[in-house]
Amino acid sequence: MSIDITQEQLITFSELARSLPRRRSDRPVHLATIHRWRSRGLKGIRLEAVKVGGAWHCSLEAFRRFTDRLTAEAESAEVSIAAGPHRNSHVEADTALQGSGW
Repeated sequence: MSIDITQEQLITFSELARSLPRRRSDRPVHLATIHRWRSRGLKGIRLEAVKVGGAWHCSLEAFRRFTDRLTAEAESAEVSIAAGPHRNSHVEADTALQGSGW
């Protein structure tokens, strides 16, 4: 999906950085972080952006899509970890020890 500039209100990366909650040690999100989310992405997910007159812009809707995808990815990772094969490994170890006479 990409930004629809006729339907979404564009904001600069600086405006987005200022609007986000502060992070570690009460520091604001750095402008370079927003650029990294656009160029490299985070966990394979990239922030949608458009360049207008030499400045990068996104929209609050695009940022919401970005965070929705990150959240869905994190939740699916949690489910796969919880359902992984290691979950009952202690039961298998106990069974193996009991079978060996320990």
